[in-house]
Amino acid sequence: MKLNITDRYVWLPVENSRPKVKLHFYINGEKIQEADICLGKYADFYACMDMQMYIGQTLEIEGADEDEQWLAVCRDKRPSNDDPFRPWLHFCPETGWMNDPNGLVFANGKYHLFYQWNPYGVIWGNMHWGHAVSDDLLHWKHEPMAMAPDQYGTVFSGCGWQDRENTAGFGKNALLFYYTAAGGDNQWSSDTGHGVYTQRLAVSRDGGCTLEKTQCVLGHIVGENRDPKVFYHAPSKAYVMVLYLDDFDFAIFRSEDLIHWRQTQRITCENMRECPDLFELPVKGSNETLWVFWSADGYYMIGSFDGSHFTPKSKIQSAYSTKLPYAAQTYSGVSGRVISVAWLRMHNSRGCYRGVMSLPAELSLVRQKDDIKIAFCPVRELECVKKGEAAYAPEHQQISGNCGVCEGEKADIPMNGSPVWAKVTWEKNPSGMTMLGIGKTVLNIDFDRAQITVKHWNLQEEVTAFDRETMLSLSLIVDQEVIEFYGAEGTIYGAVETEENILNGKIVIQSSAKIHSIRTWMLS
Repeated sequence: MKLNITDRYVWLPVENSRPKVKLHFYINGEKIQEADICLGKYADFYACMDMQMYIGQTLEIEGADEDEQWLAVCRDKRPSNDDPFRPWLHFCPETGWMNDPNGLVFANGKYHLFYQWNPYGVIWGNMHWGHAVSDDLLHWKHEPMAMAPDQYGTVFSGCGWQDRENTAGFGKNALLFYYTAAGGDNQWSSDTGHGVYTQRLAVSRDGGCTLEKTQCVLGHIVGENRDPKVFYHAPSKAYVMVLYLDDFDFAIFRSEDLIHWRQTQRITCENMRECPDLFELPVKGSNETLWVFWSADGYYMIGSFDGSHFTPKSKIQSAYSTKLPYAAQTYSGVSGRVISVAWLRMHNSRGCYRGVMSLPAELSLVRQKDDIKIAFCPVRELECVKKGEAAYAPEHQQISGNCGVCEGEKADIPMNGSPVWAKVTWEKNPSGMTMLGIGKTVLNIDFDRAQITVKHWNLQEEVTAFDRETMLSLSLIVDQEVIEFYGAEGTIYGAVETEENILNGKIVIQSSAKIHSIRTWMLS
């Protein structure tokens, strides 16, 4: 099929129930892209390719059947793919599949969020980097696609760094993006002999608006080595990269110029995989800081780091109370706090997209008896969008639960169609149980067993133990599609997917444990 590029965008109709076809795109005989896509006449949504640089030329598309060839059309605007149940505050893509947050960097007053993205379907594949920017970490502006697959592979996860000193030689304040080129994951890379995973560098000289792929900075080491995360270690005056290797193995590298890297440590972390991060956190209530070695699934170790080697001083712990969060990354370029964003791996698509990001969280460490644990707190910017504080006095009544009928307290909290932040606090030394129900999601806090159980409409129960002495409050943030909760000084954190239109429902609280207060705020 040949298509004259008369306007900026080429629209491709995606029909999710159709079988995938592989399309190859050429300009003047030179391949510019390929995509696996469920092409169909009855579109669930329209994917689009930005062809601005090719206007006036002819696009040749190979791989479509004759009756599918006419489906690609040129338009002067991006397609509108509205959905009435999109989150208000949690970032989600305009269309397509989204997973890991990538390239998180704060530069020139803007927070940049890049992300793993399949613009051609609501399932994993065709890995690009999408892009959005924000002034406050809560309200995001979608930007054009940042990076697409090429002859070196699809574009897997990576990180961002602002080179304020022009260490790498691309210009002062250039933004550097280290990413994995997943060779062999697209036909293009296999056909050109680039069938292994390598770590490559892209550079932006215009504040993140456009990314230019430059060079390979780490060749293939083993398996599907991937997910570079780079930061500066001031005490040893060098840059550090942590990288996932294979199985439960990771590596640490050092560099003085951000281009040439040498390995200083290989570390095996049982049950930890993918998307490593290494960052320093304060211990609340002290002047002490410790280092955290982190992996995609929320497992982490606490220890020390000298610029070359990480020395664990704790067992491997789990940061999450549910399995929805994954592949979290911390922001570079932020002073005085460590901000983390995770992908929430939603099960349901909304027809035109799938996947949302967690609300950004500030991280710290908390001592609880003989343990030191990572703690989550909603990013402080969320305080600025709170309004309409309300207090609820629960009514005393007979309530039913796992132990039969007993005396307790009950409160119904309407959400009135907007996101809600609800905080429940208990009297000291609580006993008994508190149940919080939001739609088909139920959180049971059992103070006698010191555990919280999350039941969800499409998941099995998820159970997490807590320190009873510190479990005196629980915060719920309810947005369209997702609930996040924080308790026990932030050492309890989880996220749960909801059914559609959850914000027109209510939060139901039943408790045999003595409640001190219930407060709510609307969020906008």
